[in-house]
Amino acid sequence: MKYYIQTLGCAMNYSDSERVASVLEDIGYERTAVPEETDLYIFNTCSIRQKGEDRVFGTYKNVASWKKHNPRLMIGITGCMVRATSSRNTEEDKDELLRRLDGLDFVFRINDTHRLPQIMEEAEPHLDLPTLPSINETGQATDYLKVAPKYSSDFQAFVPIQIGCDKYCTYCIVPYSRGREKSRPFDEIVAECRALVENGCKEITLVGQTVNSYGKSMTDQKTVDKNGKNPFEHMDDPFVELLTQLDKLQELGLSRLRFTSPHPRDYSDALIEAHATLKTLTPHFHLPIQAGDDEVLKRMNRQYTLEHYKGLVDKIRKRVPDASITSDIIVGFCGETEEQFARTEQAFKDIQWDMAYLARYSPRTGTTSVRAWQDDVSREEKARRWHALNDLLEKSSAAYHANMIGQTHEVLIEKYIPETNEYQGRARNNKVVQFPAAITPTSNQEEPENQDPENLIGELANIKITSAQKWTVKGERIEN
Repeated sequence: MKYYIQTLGCAMNYSDSERVASVLEDIGYERTAVPEETDLYIFNTCSIRQKGEDRVFGTYKNVASWKKHNPRLMIGITGCMVRATSSRNTEEDKDELLRRLDGLDFVFRINDTHRLPQIMEEAEPHLDLPTLPSINETGQATDYLKVAPKYSSDFQAFVPIQIGCDKYCTYCIVPYSRGREKSRPFDEIVAECRALVENGCKEITLVGQTVNSYGKSMTDQKTVDKNGKNPFEHMDDPFVELLTQLDKLQELGLSRLRFTSPHPRDYSDALIEAHATLKTLTPHFHLPIQAGDDEVLKRMNRQYTLEHYKGLVDKIRKRVPDASITSDIIVGFCGETEEQFARTEQAFKDIQWDMAYLARYSPRTGTTSVRAWQDDVSREEKARRWHALNDLLEKSSAAYHANMIGQTHEVLIEKYIPETNEYQGRARNNKVVQFPAAITPTSNQEEPENQDPENLIGELANIKITSAQKWTVKGERIEN
């Protein structure tokens, strides 16, 4: 039997998909790269905005049509769209998706990943699936994060350090779909990272909804260990302490430590200092601002001001001068006037993010913004504002890349591009770097023999940047 998982959304979704894949392979399924040939198709969804859900519904119609030719095909949905784990045969508490989508067999909340075999059997009683090792003697599951993931890469890995969110941004459904914020045990995270590095992983990305609030939530403060003590009470800044502990894995071969996504409200001075002092922590700061006007930020419930945000940027650039600073911005939020958008434009000009992920606000059913305000910015105006910011982004991104010309950057090679005979990877500042597959010899070296193009994937290489484009830079490999 074959499975295919379509993952939409953030790094947390991709990390979750690795655990779903692990469960499926434990019960005898094999991954396929050809979705039309699968026996089980699972959507791992994002629903921060309605547009994400609309994309799932659009794709779903096509997948459901395959059942005409393959009656064995089962379709499931997980991720942020799901409210209640259930199947088409569930009598009570059935998720609305099962009523809305013809042909949908089951849905499951991501924290019920360990229950996937049971819910599949409920939907299709003829299945006889084995019990998972993650189910304890009482028949109840351990924390889903204890399911060992099926990592998709040998040299890069996502490691979740928390689930849920307590921020309640008014445009976002995540706190309602994933629940209250809860941090994963410190030692459990370190153990997973250590095992990854011992098996050759070079880059680890810590993921969570607001990753830098690790250990600080209301749930975390009430947590007690087996000795009856709170595991975070002795830590001044639990997230920084976690990064400091993981930095020691450099001795075992860890090269890079990243994290996503942080919240500006919780970005401490100690965390900025960690970027300057820890050897593995990369000089990339992703700081989602969402808007550059204080009134809009207040309506979004972002819990900081533009002045506070700019202060963080100033501290970062003072302590880590060559840092890459990126952001997320929503245009056309409820009630955003032309004057308020102009302040976001000015903030972009002042801060000069070298990359930003721009989105047009779309109302998401169930969020505070839908209940409290009208979606009163026209589609045409949202498009105009998006393009205005994108024009600024193209200039600031190109300028940052131009400053890299002549510099040598360590690049972790991620893939080979046969069409251009180039390798592609990322520098420590997270910029995409492309360079010819052939090694460029120095003046004192002979031309090297041709090499298998795939043999450098997962390796680190020193690349001298020779040209800059809007979204990438190009260079040539030099000897380490």
